[in-house]
Amino acid sequence: MRPWRSGRSLPRPDPSRRAGRRQAPPPRRRGAGRLALGALGAVLLLAAPARAVEVSFPLTIDYEVLRAALRRHLREQAGGVLELWRTADGCGTFVIRDPVVTPAPLGRIRISGPGSGRAGIPLFGWCFANVAWDGLVEIDARPELDQSWHLRLRDADVQLYDAAGARQRATVATRLWTVVRDWSEAELASFAFDMGPPVAEVRTLLRSLSAPSSPLAAALDTLRPVSLTAEPDALRLRVALDVPPAPASPPAPERALSAEELRRWETILDQFDGFLAFVVKDLGTVGADPATRTELLDVLVTARRDVLAVLGRGPEPGVDPIRPLFLRLWERIRTTVRRAITQGGDDSRALRYVVFLAAGDALAAIDTVAPAAGLDFSADGLRRLARTLAPAYAGDPLEYSDAPDPRLQELFRFRDPDAPPRRIRRRPPSPGSWLGPRAAFAQEVDEWRELNDRLDRWIPRSDQLPEYRDVVARLLTLAAERSFDPEGLDGRYEELFRDLVQTVAWQESCWRQFILTRAGIAPLQSATGDVGMMQINLRVWRGFFSPVKLRWNAAYNAGAGAEILWQLLVRYGTREGRPRLENAARATYSAYHGGPARYRRYRTPGVPEALQAIDRAFWEKYQLVSAGQARDRVLCLPPRAS
Repeated sequence: MRPWRSGRSLPRPDPSRRAGRRQAPPPRRRGAGRLALGALGAVLLLAAPARAVEVSFPLTIDYEVLRAALRRHLREQAGGVLELWRTADGCGTFVIRDPVVTPAPLGRIRISGPGSGRAGIPLFGWCFANVAWDGLVEIDARPELDQSWHLRLRDADVQLYDAAGARQRATVATRLWTVVRDWSEAELASFAFDMGPPVAEVRTLLRSLSAPSSPLAAALDTLRPVSLTAEPDALRLRVALDVPPAPASPPAPERALSAEELRRWETILDQFDGFLAFVVKDLGTVGADPATRTELLDVLVTARRDVLAVLGRGPEPGVDPIRPLFLRLWERIRTTVRRAITQGGDDSRALRYVVFLAAGDALAAIDTVAPAAGLDFSADGLRRLARTLAPAYAGDPLEYSDAPDPRLQELFRFRDPDAPPRRIRRRPPSPGSWLGPRAAFAQEVDEWRELNDRLDRWIPRSDQLPEYRDVVARLLTLAAERSFDPEGLDGRYEELFRDLVQTVAWQESCWRQFILTRAGIAPLQSATGDVGMMQINLRVWRGFFSPVKLRWNAAYNAGAGAEILWQLLVRYGTREGRPRLENAARATYSAYHGGPARYRRYRTPGVPEALQAIDRAFWEKYQLVSAGQARDRVLCLPPRAS
C-alpha cells in the first residue's frame, strides 16, 4: 500500500455522483415546471440529512521528543556521541556529537551537530598517514506518516561543512561524506516513531468523556490523519474526526434539584478541584523555575476562584458546570504543558505530556466546532485524563481533602504559619538569660503563642478596646516579621510589608477574628467561605493551610494572611513597585482581593466602580497606617462624640 504523505488528504467519494446517463425529462409547461422544481427542492432540503462537522486537533511532537527517539534509535554513546562509522581495524571513524533536531526548508527536518572523522592505513597494529576532519554535519530528511501511524524519515540529504562553514565534498571529506550518506540512508530508513499509541490513548480518553449514544462516540471511528507539517517549534500531525449533528430534541422542563442531587453537583466541583490540584502539582515537579511556578500558582488560584463563582451562582438547568471550567483551565495551562514536554529529561514522561496535550486540544476543538457532540466531563473521564500524566499513581487523582498538602506547600514555597519564621531575629534575650540568640528565638515563639492565647475567642468590651488594639497590632507586626525574607526582597520592602499586613487586616475584618452570634462566639466568616481576621477563602487556599486553625486560631489566621501577601508581593507586587514603591502594596492587595491575574486592577481603566471603590478604600487605609495615623480606626469604631 502507498504510504500516506505529509500535506496530502485522502480522496473522498462524492455521494452526489451516480453511475449511468441522466434521462432527459419530458417537456412541461414553464410555470408548472417552476412550481414542481420549487416543491421538489423544498422536499429535498427537508429530507437531506445534515452534514457531519469535521473537527481537527494537533498531535504535537516537539523536536526535543523526536531528538530523544532518534538518539535511542541511533544508539547514542556516553557523552552524547553518535558513532556513524568505524572500520574493523579502527583506523577509520566518524562521529557526531550532541545532535539536535530542528526544522529545515521545504517542510523537512534537520539533524545536525559537530562532527569529526579520522582515516588512516593500518600497519602492524598502528594507523599511519592519518587524515583528520572536524566540522559540522547536517542531515535533512522529509517526515512522512505511513498507514500504520508510524512517523518515518525519507529522502535523507547529507552535507558536511568545515570549521569555517564552507561546504565540503573534496579530498578526505568526499570519502567521509559518502560514508555518512550511506549510513544515513540505512539508519534513517529504519527509524520509526510510533504515533499509534498516543492516538489510541486520545481516542480512549475521548470515548470516556462521551456518552455511549452521543454523536462523539460514533465519530471516534472516523479518527484519521489530515496533514503532517514541520513547524518552527514542533512537528504537528493534524488529526480529524467527523462529528455527526446531534439529534434535535425539545428541551424538557427543568425541575429543582433535590438535596441529594445538589450534593452530587457540589461533589462534581470538588472532584474538578482535585483534578486541578493534581495537574498543577505534576506540572510543578517538571517546571522548577520560578517563572513556571508563578504561572502555576496563577492557574491554581484563578481556576479555584472560577469554581467559587460557579458555587455562588448555584446549579444552572441543563448546564454542565465542569465543561466551561475545564476549557478556561486549558486556555491558561496549555503553554505550561508544552514547556513541560521539553523539560525534565524523562522521555517516557514527555510522551505522556504529548498525549495529555493532544487530549486537551481535542476537547477544546470539539467544544468549539461541535458543542452538541455530547462531551460529558464525568469524574471517570477526568480521572483517566489525570492518569495520563502519572499512570503509576496509586491514589485517586480527584481526591478532595481540606488537610494541608505538603507537596503543594513545597511547590510554591508556602510556609506554615506555625512553622519557624523565615529568619531568626537577633533580639536581646530577657534579663538573666544566658542562652543568647537561642533564648531570643524561644522568646519570640512564646510571644507568638501568648498573643494567640490572649485573642482566643476574645470579643472586646468597650473598655477593652485599647488593649485589644495593641495586642492585635503586635500580632500583625510579628506575623509580618515571621513571613518576611530579607534574601527574597531588599530592606526597602520590610516596612512596606508590615504596613501592608496591618492594612489588609483592617480592610478585610476591622482586626476581628471572632463575632458574637445567637449561638455564641463564632469565627468571622463570609457567605463565600472567607474566614477570620485576614478573610482567607477556604476553597481558594485549600491545601495550603489548616481550615480549623484558620477559623479558631487568630495567630494562625494572621500568619496565613501574611504568608499569602508575602507570596503575592514577591511574585506580583514588586513588578509594580519599580517606578513607585507604594504601588507594590496596591498591586499586592489587588491580587489578594481579585486573584493574581488582577494585580494591576488598581490602575486598570474600565474596572467596575464597586471594585474601584475597594481599591481606593485600601489605599486610603494604607496611607494612614504607614503615616502612623490609623489609631482606633482600624477597629472600625464609630467616631466619638466631642
